[in-house]
Amino acid sequence: MNIAVFGARGRIGRKVVEIATGRGHNVWKIDRDWQENALGNVDTVIDFATADATKEVCEFCKAHNSALVSGVTGRNDEQLRQIDELSAILPTVCKANFSLGVNMLYELAETAAKKLADWDCEIVEIHHRNKTDSPSGTAKQLAGIIAKEHSFKKVTVHALRAGSNHGNHTVIFAANGESLTLTHQAESRDIFARGAVLEAERLAGGASKNK
Repeated sequence: MNIAVFGARGRIGRKVVEIATGRGHNVWKIDRDWQENALGNVDTVIDFATADATKEVCEFCKAHNSALVSGVTGRNDEQLRQIDELSAILPTVCKANFSLGVNMLYELAETAAKKLADWDCEIVEIHHRNKTDSPSGTAKQLAGIIAKEHSFKKVTVHALRAGSNHGNHTVIFAANGESLTLTHQAESRDIFARGAVLEAERLAGGASKNK
């Protein structure tokens, strides 16, 4: 499969390139004002650039008739509109987090919210000092999932930025005399990159045999 990686020189983008190449895919590496290894056609774009690159990424997908897998967060309303327009014509998956563990956390938090609808709920997320968006996209999605339950009029998110933390998300449900805590800790950026590559393979229907 031919994959174009936007943000190829970034923290996660480099891992995407490494993992995709290791799984037998051809990779076109693209970053701000730089690109390498242009391909004749592109099956899927994996986007870990910045929100500001959204228009460029969408135009690239349209030009190459490519599916899009994007892990970019912090998009504004106009950038989200551009993604919506693309999704109407091409396969598009945008997630704040592609790790398997976080997606399980979403499911567990939803189940707990249904069963503990009269409990208090708070979310604490911790990321490295250079992460620009706050709260994280993952924390916002968690809050949205939980808030769907009618008793949760407000889910407070506490965002911390310190050190080199890859990502910690904790959901706390509490009532009189007891509490329940659900936590996901990202120990490596590899989990985000690998999840995105697997999603790209699924969209293109061309999973590599090299597992």
